[in-house]
Amino acid sequence: MKTKEKQMQTKEIKNFKMNDEVYSLRRKVINMIYEVKNHIEDLPRVEVRIGEARCENVLGLAMRGKRQLWITKKAIDMSEDALRNIVYHELVHAIFGFRHDDKCPLMQPTLKTILNKEDCLKNLLKYKNYNGGKND
Repeated sequence: MKTKEKQMQTKEIKNFKMNDEVYSLRRKVINMIYEVKNHIEDLPRVEVRIGEARCENVLGLAMRGKRQLWITKKAIDMSEDALRNIVYHELVHAIFGFRHDDKCPLMQPTLKTILNKEDCLKNLLKYKNYNGGKND
């Protein structure tokens, strides 16, 4: 059993307890991570939690460079493209460690522009290439 300090938790999102419904929600997020893995073979494993935001405007959260991300049910209930934008955005934080960038439609601090799948991937790959392909 994990101790409390080792559990993946954040103040901004309350984790849902795992059950069949939450597993199904989590699977949608993981499938989008695998879309990226099809283009970045050495994409590291990312821990994913699903939960409810404690603040209404939070849709996702990542620990920069820590390979951990949280996605809210509210985000999962949005369109597939909106969810992809949120998941890919959080992956840039979680894997490559980048902060928000108002000049990049994928990395804006709020979901202003919803990119299609191809444009999401193109923007995400810019950060991988900028990072020199390093996942540390």
